[in-house]
Amino acid sequence: AKQLLSLQGSSPDQPYDILVIGGGATGCGIAFDAASRGGVKVACIERGDFASETSSRSTKLIWAGIRYLATASAGLLSFDLFTSPVKTVKDFWEEFKMVYNCHRERKYMTSQNEHLTNWVPIVCPFTEWHISPAPFGHWLFGFFPILAPAVFKFYDSMSGFTCPPSYSMRAQTAHSLFPQLNEKQLKYAAVFYEA
Repeated sequence: AKQLLSLQGSSPDQPYDILVIGGGATGCGIAFDAASRGGVKVACIERGDFASETSSRSTKLIWAGIRYLATASAGLLSFDLFTSPVKTVKDFWEEFKMVYNCHRERKYMTSQNEHLTNWVPIVCPFTEWHISPAPFGHWLFGFFPILAPAVFKFYDSMSGFTCPPSYSMRAQTAHSLFPQLNEKQLKYAAVFYEA
């Protein structure tokens, strides 16, 4: 009701320049950014309480698609490469381009909106050197604990190394930072960043 009264307070000679529908993390960020540019009259409306829907339950990460990179690679390394090579390579390329564009967008958002974004470390603890059954249905992904540092460096490279660098930490270091991890089973932890 309060939002409606505010909106009704606008007059034809002083209309809003921008109306943002949705008061979640993205909508509020857009409204804040537009209003902070000066000379722009902005209204942001939300069906319920601000940030009470998806924004109250999501990570709010500006992810760049590491899971999609894995599924694209799994598709490329599948038997389909032999039975439908053109389609398989095309599907891989489309998915890879999407991930690359996500990296470009994330780079733009973090550089243009430093006041709204920050880098978040994602820690992957590994308790074994081989995972079985292999993730994504491909035997090579069973070796992800060994390949993770190289995969994360490749992921960093897709952003032109503009994110904090990924790194690995020994089991003792990981356990001291995250005491809930079982130090006896922990092999090491790999860290990469999302925004």
